[in-house]
Amino acid sequence: MQDYDKQVVDTLSDLIHFNTVEAPAAGEGAPFGLGVKAALDYTLRLLESWGFRTRNLDGYCGWAEVGEGDLFGVLCHLDTVPLGEGWRYDPLSATIADGKLYGRGSQDDKGPFVASLYALKELLDEGKIPSKRVRFIFGCNEETGWQCMDRYLATEEHPVMAISPDGDFPVINCEKGLGHFELVFDRPEWLLDLNAGYRVNMVPDKAYARVKGIGDRLGDAPSHGVDVEWDGDECVLRASGKSAHGSTPWLGENALLKILSVLVGVDEVATALGKGLSRTNGSAAGVGFHDDQSGDLSLNAGYARLEDGCLKVGLDIRFPISFSHEMVTHGLESAFPMAKVVLKHAHPSLYLAPDHPLVSALLDSYAEVMGERPAPLCIGGATYARALPNAVAFGPVFPGDEEMCHQVDEYVRLDRLVQMRRIYKVAFEKICF
Repeated sequence: MQDYDKQVVDTLSDLIHFNTVEAPAAGEGAPFGLGVKAALDYTLRLLESWGFRTRNLDGYCGWAEVGEGDLFGVLCHLDTVPLGEGWRYDPLSATIADGKLYGRGSQDDKGPFVASLYALKELLDEGKIPSKRVRFIFGCNEETGWQCMDRYLATEEHPVMAISPDGDFPVINCEKGLGHFELVFDRPEWLLDLNAGYRVNMVPDKAYARVKGIGDRLGDAPSHGVDVEWDGDECVLRASGKSAHGSTPWLGENALLKILSVLVGVDEVATALGKGLSRTNGSAAGVGFHDDQSGDLSLNAGYARLEDGCLKVGLDIRFPISFSHEMVTHGLESAFPMAKVVLKHAHPSLYLAPDHPLVSALLDSYAEVMGERPAPLCIGGATYARALPNAVAFGPVFPGDEEMCHQVDEYVRLDRLVQMRRIYKVAFEKICF
């Protein structure tokens, strides 16, 4: 008898060993670097060995399917955000300790992908025949732009219905609109350097600034958690914080905002940034939007840097479903009139009614395993589900559990891996068999 729980851990460990942070293109089949290519190749070989039909789409993404009939999609991604610093264990080691498997991607999204994969395999090994084609779609730059999904949608068959195991249980039927915006200012003369953040969709845990000639205008740095080092009339500011996913900035501690708060009063730009970005609901930045269906807007100041003679600040904004990108742009322009507001990346919102057949079947599947049937969720996170008309995110984070996506010491609990595989198995059987 096969030990599917052990196979999940073994395969997940193999995938975590690949560094799948996006890197420069490395030739044919590697548009996002060699680490991502190696993980995609590994995944396709594994599924081929199970008898699945597979295709590699030039390294942008791949798919593997089994069965006949209407196409049901399982939208996953193999890439991760940057590793970050300060891990308890090597983020590529897949270390198991205290009932947890640590590693970048263990929760987002390699862990739930592998759990759902073995859920389907168990049904097939039991001799059950799918009534639909079940196709796993493996994206390779979900964290940095969705070129992978753009490539898939341009050339491949679109699923009639799909899930993305890249969110929360019991099921996410509503995703806020997403916009990655950049505020571009002329560089202030007093600002010699500013560097904070890896990606716009991560709360920056480190920030650095070098300024000149403004000592008499600096705020009380120690009370804001900022270290100060003087060298004549120049000053270096450093701050540390805690990273978190850009869709939940209140769960982190933004090092960039600490430095910006010290600079309030230096000039118009510094004051606008320090005050305008201080609230994660966007109310100080002209975009404090809210609706009853999807709640408050969220704003994360994800990076700041000097580039091409300009100060650039990246904002990750998740807005309620009754608002639009144009309304967010207008609000930012009103709050920061001295800046050029650039929309760098966008996704529309998603909403399926709670009684939609897919949502209802997934809620039933969760309830069958977990013994309770909570209401579906609305989130600020952006999953692949919004790329298709009849798709929702389904797991892996359980109600009340710690959200570890994009954080240092990302982990998945081993008992949760077992439970999510069982939930996915029930869901596949209800919908696809």
